[in-house]
Amino acid sequence: MSNGLYNRSEFEALLREDNILDGVFECLRRIWANKDALGDRHLADSEYQTRLLERELAKLYPQVYEDLRNQMGDHPITELEEGCGVIMDALSLREGFRLEQELTEEHDWDVSLSWAPIEGLPSETQFICREWFDAHSPSVVTRDDYRYIGDLDVPQLPDTSPEFVWTRHPDERLEGALKGNYSTEEIGDIYEDVKALLENIIYESVHTEFLVTSDHGYINHLGNSPYTLSDEEEVSLSSKFSSRFTKVSNSQAFRLLEQANIIKRIDNHYVVQGHYKWTTRGATKKVMHGGISLPECMTPVLRINTNADRGK
Repeated sequence: MSNGLYNRSEFEALLREDNILDGVFECLRRIWANKDALGDRHLADSEYQTRLLERELAKLYPQVYEDLRNQMGDHPITELEEGCGVIMDALSLREGFRLEQELTEEHDWDVSLSWAPIEGLPSETQFICREWFDAHSPSVVTRDDYRYIGDLDVPQLPDTSPEFVWTRHPDERLEGALKGNYSTEEIGDIYEDVKALLENIIYESVHTEFLVTSDHGYINHLGNSPYTLSDEEEVSLSSKFSSRFTKVSNSQAFRLLEQANIIKRIDNHYVVQGHYKWTTRGATKKVMHGGISLPECMTPVLRINTNADRGK
């Protein structure tokens, strides 16, 4: 039963693609390519469909996370030889599908969207920035071909080829969005600002070819979820995890969660697998990353060529 998660062509893609994750990409497109998917009225349903897709896929094909891990590394941003590489912190495929549509419709640009796995786990900026730029944070990278953008204003760009731009958005806003009942900011509003920021980067750059991607995606716990925890599992998660990853230590709680296939050991860290959530005192954060899930670990890769527009 597909539960509306995929049609015949998408199911065939899941079955017949050399890489099953390419089939997953098409199923996620079905959920998120709808222009209303990020809107307030539809977001919770879109998120639920994403969780359901991942849970059902993991049941049918338990090797999906191992496949994802095996494909990590050698992200396209590390192979960029010319043009501009734009890394938008925590930009996910949700936003990628909409950007592909709207940038194509609103500009005379050639725009295409594919995906790439994150560089490695945990799916957290500090680890990926270390791999890409040998620094623990994108704000402290010191290279002539690199600029960090911490707000929505675009500074003078390096004008090198290649040049690299790392924006703190959308993660700067996602960190504050949907924290319990203490924020009214909408994901759709965040998207609009991120889209405008990307357009401004493109206009300010001397380049005509852009690779737009992210260090990781995120999961959103808004609304209902088909993922369930026993009382013991929830206590174990809430006692050991403040985010979706934590350092390895010797504990019965970790053994319980690992046996239940809720967490996975990755070198010196445990990461939460799938979309499990747990409650803590105070406002429970709904937008999170650091674990292993499809929305966190499949990053958008937008390729934009503005030659058509600039040739007028």
